[in-house]
Amino acid sequence: MAAAKTTDEEGLRRLGGGRWQTRDERFTIEPQSGTWAIVDAEQIDELGLPLVRGPYPTLTAAKAAIADARGSAAPTSPLKDRPTAVAKTSGSSSTASPSSPATKAAKPKEPQEPEEPRWFRDLEPDGRRRAAKLIDRLTAAGVDDAENLVRRDLVGEVPAVAAYAIGRAVRGLGDDPSPADIAELLSEGRDGELGVRWRLVDEDGRAIRLERRDIQGG
Repeated sequence: MAAAKTTDEEGLRRLGGGRWQTRDERFTIEPQSGTWAIVDAEQIDELGLPLVRGPYPTLTAAKAAIADARGSAAPTSPLKDRPTAVAKTSGSSSTASPSSPATKAAKPKEPQEPEEPRWFRDLEPDGRRRAAKLIDRLTAAGVDDAENLVRRDLVGEVPAVAAYAIGRAVRGLGDDPSPADIAELLSEGRDGELGVRWRLVDEDGRAIRLERRDIQGG
């Protein structure tokens, strides 16, 4: 028996808006209120709509779940055992054809691939890779408008991602941090989850390293 595909073998491509799709266009990963869901274009639910799997707590978990979804059996269509509709006209009867317009209307439409934002397309290849990586990290960290934050950082040349990381680090100090703790954090720090580092510098760009004795006047 062939081994299940890994996430890398799925060949996921980014659609924009935090959405991803497999190379065969069967599975689409979509963000939903801080979680992630997988839309299966080849399987349907009890309403005859594309089957939605999840929610998954992280994007990584949703990507990993695609391999399991490929190996699972498709649910039975609710239309399979439905009695054949019979229409009577002037004493005669006619049986609805499986290819009638009503049957065709129940078939889910193929999802259209959204166009990438212009600012994203204008980036060099390395810039697009960096932007996509930052968007993924920020989205996984719970940032609602991750694309706009990355656009301001890479296109507007505003250190927006670092500012978000610093704010998150300050909040992590608790409700009543000491001035020394805050100053020490602002002096230099990093956020490994977002892949961001920062440091305090003077007007000549020289790093300022604060020690507690400098902050407390000891």
